[in-house]
Amino acid sequence: MSVAVANEVRATVIPSQRGVLVAVGGVDGELYVNGRALTDQWASQLRDDLPDLASDVVGLQARRAQWQDAPPTDRSVELRGSARTDPNCHGVH
Repeated sequence: MSVAVANEVRATVIPSQRGVLVAVGGVDGELYVNGRALTDQWASQLRDDLPDLASDVVGLQARRAQWQDAPPTDRSVELRGSARTDPNCHGVH
């Protein structure tokens, strides 16, 4: 599976046995994962849908909380440092 991302947008793509997590930084400290803002409800559903990536979702939630307190100027660098447990994570694209 390949994911096309515009040059000016950075994304972290984390493969799962049941799909992928695609995390993209937005504006005003928001973090989007698989096309939706990473609300508590959406994070819970992602953990249910992709149980092998539950710890990655938790890490992304922590990153979102940090961003909401102090939005970074370069989200691509911030996403690169996200907690990931899967050694096959594709990193920032």
